[in-house]
Amino acid sequence: MKNLWKYVLAGLCVVVVEWIFLALFSEVFNGLSQEGAVVVGAAFFLAFEIVICTGLIISKLERRNEKE
Repeated sequence: MKNLWKYVLAGLCVVVVEWIFLALFSEVFNGLSQEGAVVVGAAFFLAFEIVICTGLIISKLERRNEKE
């Protein structure tokens, strides 16, 4: 149960970071419309998130294989 709350808290932190990223993305790339900036910003953030999650999964699998 303790691990579950750790992942819920991490997920909530990621959501807050995404909100901040999307708010700042439209300000930095002000040549885009508001809707376009949100779509492109969300796509960039999700791509970044996929890379981080893939790296975490691979490192965890490698650590598990080293223990065996």
